[in-house]
Amino acid sequence: MSAHDVALAEARAAEARQRLDGTVERLQAELEPRKLARTALAEVTDSGERVARASANAARRNPGALAGAATLFVALLARKRIAGVFRKKRHDAVPTPQISAQPAERIVL
Repeated sequence: MSAHDVALAEARAAEARQRLDGTVERLQAELEPRKLARTALAEVTDSGERVARASANAARRNPGALAGAATLFVALLARKRIAGVFRKKRHDAVPTPQISAQPAERIVL
């Protein structure tokens, strides 16, 4: 190997090192936690807006289904109260025994 080949190899190595340093700096900038958090928040916000628009459009096209879903949701939330109402009716439906005998003090022989 001649001195010229060595110098050429060193120049290529220096150029490769510079490219690698540039790549590392770009990666560090892209992988910065705050930037990642901002990007994720923007994507979640955009996705949420798209879902909200799609839901609103679906609700406009199917108001009956929306009413049914809302009814089921409310029934799910109030299931204990609803069950309590039916439980009370069953207990009230059972007839209470009537006391037909008079107390012993009132019985006259």
